[in-house]
Amino acid sequence: MKIKRAMALVLAVVMLFSINTTAFAVENIGTSEDIHISSFVDGEGKLNTVYVSSEKVGTAHVDYYIDSILVNTVDVEILGLQETRRISPNSAGNVRIKYTDVETSESKVFTDSVSNYITASTESTAVLPGAELAAAATFTYQGRINYNTVYDLGNTYADSLSIYQQAGETTYEYKTINAEKGTAAALVIGVIAAALTVVCPALKVVAADLLYAAAYAAGTTIVGGIIQGAITKQYYTRTTPYKVKARDNVLSREKIYDAEKYQVALSGGGYSSEYYYEGYLPWDTDVVAYWMFCDFWAYSYPGVRSYT
Repeated sequence: MKIKRAMALVLAVVMLFSINTTAFAVENIGTSEDIHISSFVDGEGKLNTVYVSSEKVGTAHVDYYIDSILVNTVDVEILGLQETRRISPNSAGNVRIKYTDVETSESKVFTDSVSNYITASTESTAVLPGAELAAAATFTYQGRINYNTVYDLGNTYADSLSIYQQAGETTYEYKTINAEKGTAAALVIGVIAAALTVVCPALKVVAADLLYAAAYAAGTTIVGGIIQGAITKQYYTRTTPYKVKARDNVLSREKIYDAEKYQVALSGGGYSSEYYYEGYLPWDTDVVAYWMFCDFWAYSYPGVRSYT
């Protein structure tokens, strides 16, 4: 099963890269990693465009453009993390940073404390009222995966899975963004992105938007890629674990999978990201449908006809 899942992910990455290679080449960004692009207008009315990617948990690469001109790049690695065990970046202590000024071609490599950019607050757990807690403890029907018909050795199979979800207890992990006046925005974005990959790799994409929103909430702005005033702003990561149950509609076989849903937001409002997932959610996606099919059936994957 791990081999089949790995093959599915490789195919998905190959397809993504083949679709986006032209766009990345135009911007002269030489990497095959998943790159997220976000833009905002700075205090001078110039368009700031930020490209963020990550090779592995605890790392980030940032390319920072102003009006389509690359001005600096940043590579960040949180030190002391183990890939097989996700821990709070604050417990790791330090971060290695490589900052390159493109105009002067000068690079600076240094080690700094994570707490100079992000500090942790106490973690609180949301306790649901009685009725809501009881509802969350049950599996609720979500929909159905209908696979294409399979014709195999004279046999015809029209397979489908019914999907159910059970939500766990939502937790909120609070942290504070710290940025001194005069700090390069790309540097802070890189540290935030690297730290967020420790929670969930997909969350790196919110780093630039989170910093810009934090600057605005703190009453300052970004000009020329430089933060114009000190920022101390709290944000949180909201995590909800799920159990996802798939049921074979013909033979009534069942399998239960793990998944998690994440959201990042500024405390007190001003910014809230979309939801990001790990594991077997969203269930109505082709990758998850493929994984589930391989768990239930041994013949060739026929693809999905519909999600209902």
